[in-house]
Amino acid sequence: MMGRYLVSWLSVLGVLSGCGGSSTPEPTATPEPTATSAPTATPVVAAEPEAPSAQAVIAATLEVAMHDIYFGEDNNNLAEPPVWRVPAGAEVAVNLENLGGLDHNWAIVQKDAELPVPFMPDQNSDLILWAAGVLAAGEKATDTFTAPVELGEYIVICTVAGHYPAMQGRLVVESM
Repeated sequence: MMGRYLVSWLSVLGVLSGCGGSSTPEPTATPEPTATSAPTATPVVAAEPEAPSAQAVIAATLEVAMHDIYFGEDNNNLAEPPVWRVPAGAEVAVNLENLGGLDHNWAIVQKDAELPVPFMPDQNSDLILWAAGVLAAGEKATDTFTAPVELGEYIVICTVAGHYPAMQGRLVVESM
């Protein structure tokens, strides 16, 4: 097959060279016949594996329903707070849905921190380990965080002024 292309290419060159200023045609080389062989396989070079993306692998997903003024399905968060469990150090997605009529958020408090009542977000923000943004009534959002590596129970609150202590839960960090 390569020989056929070579002959065609040489013919084109011959025609083009004949268009020059010389009145004597230049001789063209006649290709020698080549032996044909069975087609050979072209080696396939494996592509380098892609580097891991900057996006971390989500190890746990939490569902958080926010009502006025409680998390979950029970409006008695003081006596029976909802509990969410995550592996230590894991990347966690939090699916938040504000089913109430007020603004809400979901915030993890520093381990063993003493929370003032009422919690005032402007004055007590240093007590928060991580917080999702505030959601208006009817909004849904997904946020991610890295779970603490220290095992144990962490208090989760809504940091909107006046919502804690009624609106609270527990995040239990367990070994993987």
